[in-house]
Amino acid sequence: MEKLNLEEKKSWVLGLVIECPLRDVSENCPAKNLRGLPLKDCAALIFNMEENQIDEIISHHRQCIWEREHKLFGRSG
Repeated sequence: MEKLNLEEKKSWVLGLVIECPLRDVSENCPAKNLRGLPLKDCAALIFNMEENQIDEIISHHRQCIWEREHKLFGRSG
């Protein structure tokens, strides 16, 4: 995956907040509190976040989806 710039990362996080790709949001999702906010408010909050906050949400998402796929499909490694 090519490196994303900060604006691309923020757009990606907005998409994750609009809907979890796995539909069932984990209890420890760092974006959980943003879900349910009006889209305009949610977007404003995300686009004002620091890069480390954005990276935390993306990192959590990648780890979460990896773990859940492995649990569902019995994949190893």
